[in-house]
Amino acid sequence: MLENEPQNSAFYWSTTFVRALYEQGIEQVVISPGSRSTSLTLAFSAHSGFKKHMAIDERSAGFLALGIAKSTGVPTVLVCTSGTALANYYPAVIEATHSGVPLIILSADRPPHYRGLGASQTIDQQKIFGHYPVFHHEVGEPDSSDRSHKRLKLAAVQAVQMAVERSGVSHLNFPFSKPFEPDPDYLRQVEFENEKRSRKPLPTYEQEIDSMKMGETFWSDLISAEKPLIVVGPTSKSDQLDFITPLARALNAPILAEPGSMVPSSRHTIQGFDGFLRNPENWENLKADLILRFGQQPVSKALNTYLDKQADSMQISFMNPNQWIDGTLSSGKQVILKAPLKISEVSGVADKSWLKSWKDSEKAFKTFREEQLHPSTPISDGYVFSKIMETQPKKSFIMASNSFPVRDISLFGEFDGKEIYVNRGAAGIDGITSTAIGLSIAQDKPGILFTGDIAFLHDTNALLLAKKVNQPLVIVVLNNGGGTIFRMLPVFQLKEKYTPYFETPHSVKIAALCRAHNVDHTLVSRPEQIVSTFENLINQKGLHVMEVMTGPDESMSQRHALWNFKVKN
Repeated sequence: MLENEPQNSAFYWSTTFVRALYEQGIEQVVISPGSRSTSLTLAFSAHSGFKKHMAIDERSAGFLALGIAKSTGVPTVLVCTSGTALANYYPAVIEATHSGVPLIILSADRPPHYRGLGASQTIDQQKIFGHYPVFHHEVGEPDSSDRSHKRLKLAAVQAVQMAVERSGVSHLNFPFSKPFEPDPDYLRQVEFENEKRSRKPLPTYEQEIDSMKMGETFWSDLISAEKPLIVVGPTSKSDQLDFITPLARALNAPILAEPGSMVPSSRHTIQGFDGFLRNPENWENLKADLILRFGQQPVSKALNTYLDKQADSMQISFMNPNQWIDGTLSSGKQVILKAPLKISEVSGVADKSWLKSWKDSEKAFKTFREEQLHPSTPISDGYVFSKIMETQPKKSFIMASNSFPVRDISLFGEFDGKEIYVNRGAAGIDGITSTAIGLSIAQDKPGILFTGDIAFLHDTNALLLAKKVNQPLVIVVLNNGGGTIFRMLPVFQLKEKYTPYFETPHSVKIAALCRAHNVDHTLVSRPEQIVSTFENLINQKGLHVMEVMTGPDESMSQRHALWNFKVKN
């Protein structure tokens, strides 16, 4: 039999594992080229059931996979060669772990006898990601015994189950000796055999719970609240929070849903809270006696400060079993939410005036914001957000970079009910563009990425992935000449130190960078160009960079005006 020939050993071993992944419902794989991973790469290439994506740079590949998995909720597989290639996945591993996104990493490695001898491209890959993965397995070198193949298949099942059940990263290390390439006849035989294989639906590892098991006291506390409030930070697919709106209806509670929370629009959702909660003078009529918190830690400084100061209210954090969320240390009770909360036939006692007080604040802030957002030269960041989000197609998604974009989208834009993604697990600026491209591939619909110039430059290798984008993806680069997020901090007052060490202005020509990657680029420098340029690009398939030159001073002045807004009683 061809699979028993020594030349085919590594490929047969890899094929056995790849087939086991397919049977578990996995279908997306991101591969970076390399020699030691040849057998794994060829095993995936021989299986038409997988959607294969090639990415030269492993750091970019990690975030591409993160974007795909963030959209689907199904683990995406990563394949790389040995050595530092694997280390480049680390930022994506951290983000996936903290944001609850399932990934499966397959790293090729040198055989154990090469380790510790200074052999080329050989490092210690055992548990290289420390405690971050939810599952780690040293696969061992290819072995022809039935028992070893049975264990190999089980490792595939474990990797998928743990990544899904615990919403995290599985890492499997595959040491290989040469030869890596199979006999061409055997490669063709495997391709033919793979066409006959079927897959199972992705297993679900959920347990339905009856909310009444939480006790009558729990529901009594909720329905007796006169001023209940629901706060939802960014979420992942595993959070299963479809019950939020029905819960708000039952309690007659306002919902403060941040970008990335995926909470649908309703009469309970409140816009503009990142603006009017910034000023403590607006809190008098907005003091809650019960705060229910879901999802990750909120991004908004205004909201976090408000939560921190609500010492007299009962705060309950409903948390994913795999993550403890309470960055403000303000919740008095924690509930591990293992499945969707089933809303009982209950009715809260909150008066209609409670929701109305929030709606009045929302309306007053929107009116004030409209007065502040006007065309000017230089263009303000806020004006860009407001105009593009007004023009955004209904069936499209948004990705918001960290630093100012994730905050500005809440402060300046109408995001209620919109599909918005953020990387708020570790909140870094690495891999933002790659993540957006992954989302675009998985979503198969138009998308918009709002990013700053520094974050864009931090992930320029993502432009190598541009040809993979089939649907319109408009990258709106707000180029204000540096890292202006630091202007929020006291260090901004140390002028002689601030500019060179923190804002770090650059002289990069983004147009030339795009041209080098054969990526479409449009420069916008006047406010009247924004809408027409965006409408043109969002209707053209492929990746487009829309660079908008904005004024950092004008943008900060506008933010401060909104942060200081006072609601008139």
